[in-house]
Amino acid sequence: MSLRSFVTKSTVAVAVGGTFLLSATPAQASSGWDYVGTTAFPADGQDYSRSGQALSTGGDLQFCISTGSSKFYDYDLWEYDPSNDDDFVTSVSGAGCWIVRGIGGYVDGDNNRAEFYIGTYDSSAVAVKWYD
Repeated sequence: MSLRSFVTKSTVAVAVGGTFLLSATPAQASSGWDYVGTTAFPADGQDYSRSGQALSTGGDLQFCISTGSSKFYDYDLWEYDPSNDDDFVTSVSGAGCWIVRGIGGYVDGDNNRAEFYIGTYDSSAVAVKWYD
């Protein structure tokens, strides 16, 4: 997919394969965003676990990852697609709140929504709060 997404966390921008990463503060997570819901990571002992899915109408997406780990893990944002392989969107390093910009190209299907989830090797990952 040739979509240009932008991900934000704090005030430092890092270009990663055409995606920009910055982070959001907890105050940003609560202002100007519609809360979509919280999805959990299963406690099933799998090496790579996936959170539940959250629906987005496109535009921008914010997700806040909580974990019980003190280690620094990577978290992969994916868009679920039942008719073919899921689309990798971006990877972020470290739990916290992240904003992904320009995700409208992932909206598809009969529901006219994008279905996002987080995948990680962090076995202590607890949940993801989603904002659209």
